[in-house]
Amino acid sequence: MSPPAGYVLRLFNGGDAMAVPGTQGRRIRRTHTSQTFIQPGPDPLDGVRGLCFLLLIGLTPVPAWAQDSAGGAPPPAEPEEQLVFLVPVEPAAVPAEPAAVPAEAPVMPAEPPAPAVEPQPPVLARGTPLLTCEAGSQQGVYNPPLKLSPQETVLSATGQFPSCVSWDAGGPVSGQYTVSGTGPASCLSSSLATRSHITWSDGSTSTLEFGKGMDAKQGGEAVTVLVGLVIEGRYAGSLAVGGFVLEAAPSALHCLSEGVASASGLSFLKLIQQ
Repeated sequence: MSPPAGYVLRLFNGGDAMAVPGTQGRRIRRTHTSQTFIQPGPDPLDGVRGLCFLLLIGLTPVPAWAQDSAGGAPPPAEPEEQLVFLVPVEPAAVPAEPAAVPAEAPVMPAEPPAPAVEPQPPVLARGTPLLTCEAGSQQGVYNPPLKLSPQETVLSATGQFPSCVSWDAGGPVSGQYTVSGTGPASCLSSSLATRSHITWSDGSTSTLEFGKGMDAKQGGEAVTVLVGLVIEGRYAGSLAVGGFVLEAAPSALHCLSEGVASASGLSFLKLIQQ
């Protein structure tokens, strides 16, 4: 719309009302602008048109950018158009969970076999007979031969027990032995401290030590009783009671002359728990 004839319209940014010269001498609202409209020449409808134009301008709200400064800052630049491309995005592949591996049953270590327990012999009461051997035989040699007066003599003998009875069923049933001893002896007292080594029928062995025995006479026979201990091997620690019975007593003639060089007789042995 053009301003009415005879009016000059200046537009400024922002503003308050000011008087603009014209044919009607009315006041209009001044706005900040850098443009000036001039309409030369009279026109009968200019007054009406000018009034409508002024009313339109006065009712139009002033933009905020036009009120900032009198110099008129340019309106803010419209943001540049941006091209937005919609790209279909494939959903990220979810890694498949590995199949559950069945847990192997833990291998239990095999228990080591229990060590074999050797059977222990039962505890026996003191005085219990462990082994009895009877009807044995022995042959011995004296060096030098025995005489009426005592002298240092060495005894060497061998013997056997053909029949033995043990307290347990697995015990030996027989045995062979050797005897050695040294000490003063005579035809009247031939008992010496001795050591015997016995080999049993089951292969086991026993070593026995006897002190000086006791000589006795029984029905015209000379009997020697020995008491000692089993010091080694089978039945170790048990009490040993042995004896020897001469077949024939030495004659006085032999004792006064050349002496008695050997002797033989019956033997026996008994082992007792202590």
